[in-house]
Amino acid sequence: MLARSNSAGVPMRFSARLALSLAASLAGAPPASADPVADFYRGQTISVIVGSDPGGGYDSYARPVARHLGKFIPGHPALAVKYMPGAASLVAANYFANAAPRDGSVIGALQRQIPFEPLRGNDAARYDPFKFFWLGSVTAETAVFIVAKSAPHKSAADLLTLPLISASLGSGTDSEVESIAMARLHGAPIKLISGYRGTPEALLALERGEVQGVHGISWSYIKTKKADWLKDGTIRLLLQSGLKPHEDLKGIPELYDLAKTDEERRVWDLILAPKVMSRPFNLPPDVPADRAAALRDAFEKLMRDREFLDEMEKLQLEVVPATGVEIEALMRRLYAFAPETVARMRAAIAAGGK
Repeated sequence: MLARSNSAGVPMRFSARLALSLAASLAGAPPASADPVADFYRGQTISVIVGSDPGGGYDSYARPVARHLGKFIPGHPALAVKYMPGAASLVAANYFANAAPRDGSVIGALQRQIPFEPLRGNDAARYDPFKFFWLGSVTAETAVFIVAKSAPHKSAADLLTLPLISASLGSGTDSEVESIAMARLHGAPIKLISGYRGTPEALLALERGEVQGVHGISWSYIKTKKADWLKDGTIRLLLQSGLKPHEDLKGIPELYDLAKTDEERRVWDLILAPKVMSRPFNLPPDVPADRAAALRDAFEKLMRDREFLDEMEKLQLEVVPATGVEIEALMRRLYAFAPETVARMRAAIAAGGK
């Protein structure tokens, strides 16, 4: 018996088999709109690793970022904050360079000086900051030098003449680096006491009378966490350090005011520039390009998100963002400084008189 044919002359049994085969093939194929980045992140939990102790300024910024960033990442993963303190984020930075997963499942919230530790000559920095992928920074920062009301220091000028016992927030932090530079460049008689694990412990030491002052604490932290101390006079603000004066701190001298020569100002440029990207977020090297780009795009969208900005305002946390591209440009600018200026900067901040 002859098989019937359709209007195109194809035998109908063959036509039916072809249709079934096509249907089965299409059913097993991924949809045309499939997004490999979304497929990877769907159902995932990204670890946000803070290179500081819980409760400090970096933690304060990392937690709201973790709460809101996922809605802008394809696949909408959850984000969980974890902690890897030690050596002013050097422990975490070395982990990111040498041991962290390179699949886009971990994000770093490292301290702002981390991109510049190799430039500063820190042999413990076992990483190339240009190989990290920088997502951006949530804010710029101004730090302050505070003293207890019992301290004899009434002005910034007193810091250059009256001995002061000051808490260090840790090797490599603004607190220690800038205090040592003040002593080396301007003769400030500052005695640093080490061993405090971050801002909360240093401020507790100040409260107990173990030290007279602390330098390098973020102004955003002081004005939100210690507003009562400002109000009742428990502490005095003597100095602010940043690339430009903070609008809240009118009348408070800048660290730049201590510089007497253009070369000293260039050295301070190298020391203070990290404050432009005060709360940076990064990825390890070699994260797949599409995932890295998606995370950077998500971070930039977050910086414009009304819900996130409203929460930051309620938390009294400033948002003055820098993009990943801007962080990389800043790094290139600083690493291009004249060798003699870099050498003077290293001599000014070297621990232990090295």
